Amino acid sequence: MYKCKIILILIMSMLILSGAYGQEALDNHLIKNVTGTVMSIDSVGNIISIRTADQKIMAFAVPEKTVITQDTHSIGLMDIGQSSSVTIQYFISPSVKNVVISIVDNESVVNE
Repeated sequence: MYKCKIILILIMSMLILSGAYGQEALDNHLIKNVTGTVMSIDSVGNIISIRTADQKIMAFAVPEKTVITQDTHSIGLMDIGQSSSVTIQYFISPSVKNVVISIVDNESVVNE
């Protein structure tokens, strides 16, 4: 019985999150920007959490086609460093609260 509950919870979570990854018209959403420090990155769940300047913790769903940049380079979600300063452009979706449109990693690339 316990295994059935866990499976049901996982299936429901996937269904809820899948709504965020569909093409949603941005016309109906207010686009916002926030800057903060990366607290955690979940590459499996495609979620990034940051701490804002007012010490608020915010979590964001990161769709696969999100534009992520550092300086002028495109990078992946896992290329963002822990404690990096990032600016996130996002909208609030009815199915998933905060959905990322773009992420800018404000840390400079060090020339090797």
